[in-house]
Amino acid sequence: MYKIPHQLLNCKSLRKLSMRKCGGGKTAGITLPKSMCFPQLQVLCLVGFSVSNVEIMEKLLSSCPVLKTFHISDFDVQTQHNLIVESTSLENLVLDTTGCRHLGHTDHGVTSVTKLCAPNLKDFFCKGLMTQEYSFGNFSSLGNAAILMKLKMKSKDETLDTYSKLPVEEKEVYAKSMMKFLVAVHKVVSMRLSFGFLEVLSRAPNLLDCPHFCNLQYLKLEMWFTRDSLRSIAYLLRNSPIIYSVVLTSMESNSEDIGTDWEAGLSLPGMLSRLKIVEIKEVVGCDSELKLLSYLLKNARVLEEVALFFRSSVGSPDRVRQVKQFRDTLRALPTASSNIKIMLF
Repeated sequence: MYKIPHQLLNCKSLRKLSMRKCGGGKTAGITLPKSMCFPQLQVLCLVGFSVSNVEIMEKLLSSCPVLKTFHISDFDVQTQHNLIVESTSLENLVLDTTGCRHLGHTDHGVTSVTKLCAPNLKDFFCKGLMTQEYSFGNFSSLGNAAILMKLKMKSKDETLDTYSKLPVEEKEVYAKSMMKFLVAVHKVVSMRLSFGFLEVLSRAPNLLDCPHFCNLQYLKLEMWFTRDSLRSIAYLLRNSPIIYSVVLTSMESNSEDIGTDWEAGLSLPGMLSRLKIVEIKEVVGCDSELKLLSYLLKNARVLEEVALFFRSSVGSPDRVRQVKQFRDTLRALPTASSNIKIMLF
């Protein structure tokens, strides 16, 4: 247990404080003084520590009235409680709870909740387990925010195959949590979601009630090109009226037949009316990639640029032929826009 000196946590002139535990292993316990005061602190970084209760964390944050950036990772509380991050001055938040033993874990049916109340937040990077629940308070100006969400299940080696073998009940828990997250951040301008998010989201019983992202302009996704993932991204795009740019990264090749009716009910008049840029990385030339592109081409009326970057594992002897065949098939598809530049790399 490390005791942080009273003098350090009451330094009136300090503007940046970064405390990191050296070496690997478990988090190191720390004790904080009863009174703390940082009238000029703008950057606070805590990595690799644990505290006895969340009230100490709340007291620490409340002692920083002009805090702009807060980075907390590999940080834990020794008892299961809700973690509350509340600050009217906070603009940048980095929150990594993947190493926490109590945050986001279930204890006798009770799951802790990370509660955020930051009305002036502009950038939010979150890395956590899919069982973690988030509650967002006053986000009155979240329209200017950018969200980067990297979510993990339990396995370190998470693939489409490992996810498909999970129990249905566990998939539904993940799905409900992800839907709550999307509802909470529906006003963001820029959003980046990690692989598996779409596949998990597809299991939500209320997927048809996917929120409208009235401010979303930039969307980045790492995805498995499965039928469920394609339907999930179609819901997101359909409900993003001013989306401008979509960047996708294919995480795994997929031989699954997604059928011809996967997009049933997902096209609306006027949707994707501002989409101009589509980029897909790690393309393998599978049928599901082609069908997603077909969906985008026939709905995006002002689309200007489609950039496809083929995966290096695409067989080099046949690569030229494969790319040409994919390009020819793509260019034969009907398009809503008359001014599209298609580039293959």
